[in-house]
Amino acid sequence: MLFKSPPFGLNFSDTSIEIISLEGSIEKSRLLAMSGETIESGIIEDGKIIDRERLGDVIKSLIDNPKFGKIGTRNLIFSLPESKIFLHFFKIPETVEKETIEKEVEFQAIHNFPFPLKDLYSDFKIMGKEVLLVAAQKDIVDDYLMVFKRLKLLPVALETESVSLARALIRGSEENILIVDLGARTTNFSLFSENRLKLSCSINIAGDKFSQALMEKLDVPFREAESLKKEVGLDPAKREGKVFLILQKDIRVIISEIQKIEEYFREKTSESLEKIILAGGSAVLSHLPEYLAENLQKPVLVGDPWEKINIGILKRKENFEKALEVNPVLYGPAIGSALRGIIKEPEKAGINLLPKK
Repeated sequence: MLFKSPPFGLNFSDTSIEIISLEGSIEKSRLLAMSGETIESGIIEDGKIIDRERLGDVIKSLIDNPKFGKIGTRNLIFSLPESKIFLHFFKIPETVEKETIEKEVEFQAIHNFPFPLKDLYSDFKIMGKEVLLVAAQKDIVDDYLMVFKRLKLLPVALETESVSLARALIRGSEENILIVDLGARTTNFSLFSENRLKLSCSINIAGDKFSQALMEKLDVPFREAESLKKEVGLDPAKREGKVFLILQKDIRVIISEIQKIEEYFREKTSESLEKIILAGGSAVLSHLPEYLAENLQKPVLVGDPWEKINIGILKRKENFEKALEVNPVLYGPAIGSALRGIIKEPEKAGINLLPKK
């Protein structure tokens, strides 16, 4: 029974873990089970495991006692945050034959990644005349694999969080879309064109920094600052506009980064961004989509990962009240990885940074 269901999706951040199990197909997927939990500090920091034993205990609890449904497999697909991933795009030189592409990939990795190849797991994908080359440090990946081994879990694929998010949030569109993933410590920017990742970068301005600024400027406890951030946000009509003015400073940095990304993309392709999708826990900041849309003159929306899946299990009478407490925005990456799990041969369905057998 433990191998009949497709691999479940598992997502880690410094502050939480989410698990999603699906069945069906990409076109008609159904939620089988889900679970999520906030984790204490000191377990994961900046995507790197600090305490393997405590992390394993949390994962085991989420699998054995999910909030909804039952996990029917030990197979999983997981992702790493962009801050722990190295990306490099390059065009295939006309002089390179298909038979020798792997040598060209190795050459590019040696000259563009900050670690020796022996210290990295890597994979690449050919997209027309361009190659996407991705790598992650072995010691970071191996820590996760050791946790899974202890729990007798079998990882099928390891991908980047941005690709997982895109699978969950982009609906077969060929638009030029920028996903802005506002987490607790970093904001990641991932540009997709024709459903292909074209650019990815991060800045250290996100939810915790918003709260820290409010705490210092208003002289309030951190918990109160968190509440003000969520409830007031960028609404200039509340709290005499004080919260708005404090948050605006950091939000303007994010706006500037988006403008730089669009300028770079326009120089490379003569095209513009057509839509911005917000993801991550800080995406639900009050009035944030409206503020960004006004300043960037583009459609801005908070991504809804429920759109692609049947969540009937959450609408059952016995689950309905508990389901109202779920913030779907937090489950985007786990849903994206679970969607890969229901693709035929998920281990080959995209970049896979697991060690080659």
